[in-house]
Formats: sequence, structure tokens, C-alpha cells
Amino acid sequence: MSTPTSFRSPLPGFLAALLLLIGLASPMGASGQLPERTRVNTRAVADSFGYRIATLNPTHGPVGTAVTVRWQYLPALTPMHLSLGALHVGFEVLKDVLTNREGEFTDTIVIPEWAESTRPHVLVVQDLYFSPLALSSNFLVTDRDGTLSRTGRIQPSTGRCAVLVGDDGDINNLIGDIQGLAVGERAIVSGTLGDPAACGGAEGVTIKITSIRAQFAG
Repeated sequence: MSTPTSFRSPLPGFLAALLLLIGLASPMGASGQLPERTRVNTRAVADSFGYRIATLNPTHGPVGTAVTVRWQYLPALTPMHLSLGALHVGFEVLKDVLTNREGEFTDTIVIPEWAESTRPHVLVVQDLYFSPLALSSNFLVTDRDGTLSRTGRIQPSTGRCAVLVGDDGDINNLIGDIQGLAVGERAIVSGTLGDPAACGGAEGVTIKITSIRAQFAG
């Protein structure tokens, strides 16, 4: 992979946190260090994102996974940056793309080595001045064995499954025994992706628990 362009420009985090707890991330520079971050009016940015549709295939996988990205309803015949990143971590420009006359593009990216299975990641389309134009749904990075983990707080559930809200505001529906953890307790959960139908199709990621523990247990 070529050395990413280094810039200081605000980007929103993933969609679930967009209006609540975003901290802005800039992509990684050539040194591998993240530049200083700034703030942006994320509500104004979010209003323009809703109609710009991204399709990812696949939607999860380990580092090295090739992902086909199709984006619609962008400005036509316009060069853009395609970046990957996560809230509180940073974003890296993976490719420069050009939309067609219909404001669409299809391309393939490879999930980079720095992506972690402990948090959701998103793709962001930016103009040449690195202003964000559109945000994808989450890409779920897993380990080679399909495992992923989340840290957060157990929250009340109105559905079939326990709910853990991650530190980035992501919602995780948990299939399995939560080992007596109470609402409000912080926990670390590891598992594999489960069938959303098992949790009644609830919003968020469905995780079939392989291990769970209180974060601050002695």
C-alpha cells in the first residue's frame, strides 16, 4: 500500500455516534502517527450524508480482506479520496477515485494492517480538500478465526438479548450468558458474529458470546 496522504482535516466517526459523541479523526501520516485533531459541526455534515448510499461486500472480515465498495448519489465526474478509519483512532486515505456521470463509483479496497477487531470501522468519501461527503455503514474487522471483541457498558434491553453499548456508542446485542453482569456495569465481551434474528432483528451488531467479564474485575 502506498504511503497515505497526510492532512489535518476533520472527519466524523461511524454513523451510530455521528450526532452524539464524535471526536474528529485525521488520517495517519507517513510516520504512522496521527496528526492533531479538531472539531466540526457533525449535525450539519450528517444531514447531507443520508441520501448517499454505500454498499460494502463483504461487510466483515480480517485484515487483508478485499472489499468491493459501491457508492451512489455523489457529485458527478468528481475526483475524491476514499478513507477508512474509526472513531478516536484516525482515518487513512486508501484510494483516490473518480465518480461517473451518475455520481457513482465502484472500487476495491483492502483492509489495512492497523485495523482492529475491537471497534467498528467506516469508509468515508472526501473531496480533494478532505471535507467529508459521505459515510458508509460499519465494516466489522474480525480476527482470522472470526472473533471480535467490544468494551462498553451493559444497558437495559427491551428485546431478546442483552445489550452492550461500546465506548464509541455502537450497539452490540449479545447472544448467550452474560455471567450475572448487571445493567450499568462495564464489560469486555469476545465472540463471533451471530444471527440478528436471534435478537429479534434489533439495531446494531449481534455477537454470539464466547467470553465475557467485568472490565474492572480484580
